Amino acid sequence: MIDISPNRRQAIPGQVTMAIAGGSGSGKSTIAVAIAEGLQPLRVEVVGLDRFFKERADLPRYFSKQDNEYHADYNRPDSLRVDDMVVACSKPTEADVVIFDGHMALCYPRMRRLFDVSCFVEVEIEEMLVRRTERNLGANYGGDRETILHYNRECVVPGYERYILPSKKHADIVIPNTCSSLAARDEMIATLCQGIRRDRTKR
Repeated sequence: MIDISPNRRQAIPGQVTMAIAGGSGSGKSTIAVAIAEGLQPLRVEVVGLDRFFKERADLPRYFSKQDNEYHADYNRPDSLRVDDMVVACSKPTEADVVIFDGHMALCYPRMRRLFDVSCFVEVEIEEMLVRRTERNLGANYGGDRETILHYNRECVVPGYERYILPSKKHADIVIPNTCSSLAARDEMIATLCQGIRRDRTKR
């Protein structure tokens, strides 16, 4: 059972603030939607942390051996505007539950202190990369297949292994999201939603 009792709160009275972290292609946004649906009729707001990426010119860079050029790196903690994220996490809203969905949501101590519940979506990296590649190809984003695969190897995987995966230790709940673990995933989501609803009825 996830502890979301009032004495655990660090952030906003009367509001549950939740993080969903995990690698690109792990299914964070899908799980955020499932949690929001499972919490009905509570008012739920989902905030995608991608909106806090720095302007492209201000992003950190990585060197690509594919073309011997430097490119924007979206897989490091300094690629996001942390001060703005902290403000967003600290701001009361009309929602009962606010879910912050982002691959590096648990990488920042200042952010972690503001979350009442922290989740990490766990998927084998090979499966994540397949999902990510197909998603970007379908959205016509990130170039052709070869370019996306190079980016995965040179930027996504190193960032995941160095920053995102280690942040799993800060999660209250690790949600498996592979094809073989859907039943366990759904059970965890149901338990989490039940705990939040129970917490709300005590107020």
